[in-house]
Amino acid sequence: MFYLYSLYYYHVDSHIHLASRDLRIYYEHIFNLIYSTKIQCFCMSENLDSSFETLKLRTNHLQGSNLLKAFVGIHPQFATESTGLDSFEDFFNSNLSQIDGVGEIGLDPTYNNIELKNSVESQKFIFHRMLKLAEQNQKPISIHSRKSVEEIIEILPSYKIKSAVFHWYEGSKKNLKKINDLNFFVSFGPYILYNKEKRNMLREVDIDLVLLETDGPVGYKKCLENVLTTPSLIISTQNLLSNIIGKSFNEATELLYLNASRFLNGQ
Repeated sequence: MFYLYSLYYYHVDSHIHLASRDLRIYYEHIFNLIYSTKIQCFCMSENLDSSFETLKLRTNHLQGSNLLKAFVGIHPQFATESTGLDSFEDFFNSNLSQIDGVGEIGLDPTYNNIELKNSVESQKFIFHRMLKLAEQNQKPISIHSRKSVEEIIEILPSYKIKSAVFHWYEGSKKNLKKINDLNFFVSFGPYILYNKEKRNMLREVDIDLVLLETDGPVGYKKCLENVLTTPSLIISTQNLLSNIIGKSFNEATELLYLNASRFLNGQ
């Protein structure tokens, strides 16, 4: 019965870096898992090279399937003066039909480094250019907002963004309400399995504006220590969410799939 149900509603990992070199030796296992478990993955990029590799994944591993959504973008870690923004924009415009969203993009002061020329100014400049690409081409965005949630909330209304998700939300409850009031999404990861504070934050959010993610290949602590982060972790995370919101696992599957579909296609 569950198998038939999941034919109609995929599980969704809304943020994973499948193009990461750390995962490549596990590709046979990971892509077999994606097919057999029907996990739709929103695959994120960090720069031009990983954006190119992300598009190749669909061709090489998930051709003819709806299980990979390709997001391309420049992560704040790589938002330096030598990023090669023009080359990225040429790539973007040349591959527009294959691109489902723009991400991972955003601001993060922890990456500021004088030697690498990663500054507040360079990050803002590239973030605005990514937002402009998303606006012009009506693509959803996935936002990195560590230590910059308030600033990003102030920036977004300046653009007509199709839809947005604050990935791995770590802001305050006050800003969470602002994000929901703007009709934007937030996503939570496997850390809710062992972090009470994050579970309490999940209880505060508009459940119709929630997505789940793994952010693989990033690792986790406690019960997930030394566990390879693959899309399979989305199942355990979803099971906990279903208990928190008082729905069955299948009802949560449907809810999260519909949330993800609205995020991709616009509200």
